[in-house]
Amino acid sequence: MRTSFIAALAAFSLLVPAANAAGPAKHSDIFGVWLGIASNSNNFDPQWANKPYTPAPEFTEWGAEQSRQHGRLGVELPTPGACAPINPAAFVGGFFPTQILQGHNQIVLLNEWVSVPRRIYMDGRGHPPAEDVLPSWEGHSIGHWEGDTLVVDTVGTNGRSRALNGYLAGNVNATPAGLKVPRLPASEQMHLVERFRVVGKGKILEVTKQITDPKTYKHTFANTVYMERRPDVDVQEYYCDDNERTKDEGH
Repeated sequence: MRTSFIAALAAFSLLVPAANAAGPAKHSDIFGVWLGIASNSNNFDPQWANKPYTPAPEFTEWGAEQSRQHGRLGVELPTPGACAPINPAAFVGGFFPTQILQGHNQIVLLNEWVSVPRRIYMDGRGHPPAEDVLPSWEGHSIGHWEGDTLVVDTVGTNGRSRALNGYLAGNVNATPAGLKVPRLPASEQMHLVERFRVVGKGKILEVTKQITDPKTYKHTFANTVYMERRPDVDVQEYYCDDNERTKDEGH
């Protein structure tokens, strides 16, 4: 009897730590459609204002020349085309809705403005060896969860996309007025690290982006953007070439 009681007590003591151990961290519900927060939104609040690049980007000699070329008027090629895909660092945020989808061993990002998706591999793989990377518009992205934050690491871009600061630099169509804001290009050496998490009682997506590109910039810089959850919005089909207004927009 005594032996049975001791055995039962020992078994119970083994179970207690397991019962009290913390369960797996709860991931943020980042899935759905997100849109930049307009001034007339119910979620408009100064705390959700996008943060500027910090510290301010400082060009290398090569980067300064690329910035100048990105700022050429549309008739002065080789300006990146108005319909070329945007850089992955500019993929999330802005005036067009972004949808985040859960796929099999990957997360897929769709931006209504961009004709190609972003795929974030979540199966534990690393980046391919440098010699095996196939440069692409959106690069090669791998992700993992750190608590409630999705961390995404991207390399392997082709260096041909439009500037990082997009609409903020009049990037859709180069005009004399828009050229007052320097374009922020990126090369094939860009390394992007993003951190996605949901804040604001589940209504706001916060995305912090850290950019390292030694070919273009002298130091690493980062910014943070905010978007609001929009279950009432669908990502539509949009193809830029069908919407060009060269005469009106000057590109």
